[in-house]
Amino acid sequence: MNLIAIVIGVIAGLGAVIFRLSIWAAQEVFFGQELNPGSVQFNLIDIPNVYAALSFLGPLELLLIPTIGGLLVGIVIKFTTTEVKGSGVPKVMESMLVRGGKIDPKISVYKTVASSIAIGSGGSLGREGPIIQIGSAAGSFFGRFMDQKYTRTLVAAGAAAGIAGTFNAPLAGVMFALEILLAEYYLQNVIVVVLASVMSTAVARTILQFTPSPGVQEFLVHGVNNGNGIHYHMLTPALEFPLYIVLGFVIGVIGAVIVKTLYGTEHVFDRLDVPEYVKPAVGGLLLGGTVLLSAVFLHETPITTADWLFGVGYTTIHTAIAGHLSLQVILALALLKLLAFSFSVGSGSSGGVFSPGLYIGAMVGGGFGILSGILFTDISHTFAFIPALAIAGAGAYALVGMGGVFAATARAPLTATLVIFELTGQYTIILPLLVVTVIGSIVTQRLLNRGTIFTEKLRELGITVQERRIGSLEDLCAKDVMTTKVDTLSVGASCEDALMMFQQTKHHGLPIVDEDGSLVGIITLTDLESELTNSIIHTIEGREEIDLPDEDRSPVEKIGSTDVLTVPPSANLLSVVDIMEKLDVGRIPIVDEANHPVGIVTRSDILDAYDNVPELSRNEVEIPVVTDPKLPNTSADK
Repeated sequence: MNLIAIVIGVIAGLGAVIFRLSIWAAQEVFFGQELNPGSVQFNLIDIPNVYAALSFLGPLELLLIPTIGGLLVGIVIKFTTTEVKGSGVPKVMESMLVRGGKIDPKISVYKTVASSIAIGSGGSLGREGPIIQIGSAAGSFFGRFMDQKYTRTLVAAGAAAGIAGTFNAPLAGVMFALEILLAEYYLQNVIVVVLASVMSTAVARTILQFTPSPGVQEFLVHGVNNGNGIHYHMLTPALEFPLYIVLGFVIGVIGAVIVKTLYGTEHVFDRLDVPEYVKPAVGGLLLGGTVLLSAVFLHETPITTADWLFGVGYTTIHTAIAGHLSLQVILALALLKLLAFSFSVGSGSSGGVFSPGLYIGAMVGGGFGILSGILFTDISHTFAFIPALAIAGAGAYALVGMGGVFAATARAPLTATLVIFELTGQYTIILPLLVVTVIGSIVTQRLLNRGTIFTEKLRELGITVQERRIGSLEDLCAKDVMTTKVDTLSVGASCEDALMMFQQTKHHGLPIVDEDGSLVGIITLTDLESELTNSIIHTIEGREEIDLPDEDRSPVEKIGSTDVLTVPPSANLLSVVDIMEKLDVGRIPIVDEANHPVGIVTRSDILDAYDNVPELSRNEVEIPVVTDPKLPNTSADK
């Protein structure tokens, strides 16, 4: 598996490069230049572009271009799959928790095309979410050729490689996979994820000419303040520690506001009475309108506000860190970016939420730093007996704010800390980062009832990721504990047949199959109790022969439930446990890809599995569990 991890890393690294080039190409087509270039710029060709062609419209072209891009994205989604909508991370989590890590390889192609168009036409989106989905698709593909229990690890390795390749941050990629996707730290998992992450970084560095130091360090840190760079250390620790604690609480509230605003906007678009493929165009129209209106209120040119709000946003982040934005502008941009990216993602366009979160965090942190500097300067001037109080520059608070917002919205303080550390190369920033990311995460989780920007999307899909204290059942799949001898009833079988089968097998529920052996329903003793006129308990336990009245000879498919929840053999056992608990059922059929029953998992099977877990591995740990409140209840009894 280690060799496969290396291959996945290479593929993900190439995918990150191809995705970057695709975004560049789209930006060249729409604007004739690369938006928010970061540390790598592509100036290979000069081609006609939409921006030049629509120049006769004046500022209105900034309204039209993202609308056109949104319409193209909607068309791509309409003719491919809805899997490419929004950020790729919730889709990856869904596949790992519900589908055993299965991701269609074509998703990587569709996602590249859709997200490139969305970002290239000005969509206020990130590129990290899409590349995570692209890398995960590579991991899922190779997982098909291995034992199913390794698929989740390979998918996570692909995601880590995607993060590492696009950020040039291998440690952050590893921690992202372990902290957010796998939520476990077994040695074999770590080795596989590390190999993929390192190889992806090596490939991306080689092709994109990143320096061995963090890829955007030159862009974010060096070259500002007259080329001297910024050193992010606390000048007055006794004063600045409380400031960072306060910033942590502010970031926590902002994190909750971001998540609520994003999904509130999505709900509005869900209710919008227009074709689905038109909704991203509406989002693009609102984005363009935000750009034009912000130019009026901020007394800036439309092209300036477009540069601030269109695309990924790293140029504007750099400007904020360098201290080139006023307090009024930096706070306004925090709000405007929230609206811009909510319109883009909430409308169903294709792109990530990672970079917009970093952007908003930089603005909030930078604004907090400016306000703190003003406050303590005024205090020193007002009270002559108080010595001058020196604090770090606003750029330091901007960078800490970046990490804080990501940690708060994703509940990933370690990943956020490593991302910012690898982006800056500044060791002195780690201590304030840890303070802000931990406090921000705690506050946001309290406000969101333990939801995140990724799991809230799963809830919208009907899947809730909870934390549960349980033993090491997370290592098991349904196939590891299921009963493989499946007694079934055929379509058309009578109640008498069902009673005879219950008497012979001592089961409390039986699957119903058609002539092809496909599962069509399930019937239980509870179903028969509510249907028959005589007591089935007495019939089964006290009589050898069963003689039912004619009115009780209905076919079983009309008595049992035909809306049956099933799971594949690869389903994580924790998913099965929580579904059974949520629906209050005693068994779940396990089916293959042809919907043929291959096993059944009962509560007794799960209890037996837990009894076999080694005592030392039953420590209380927090494990993600899937529930699905939107699924219909079945009639399987306990």
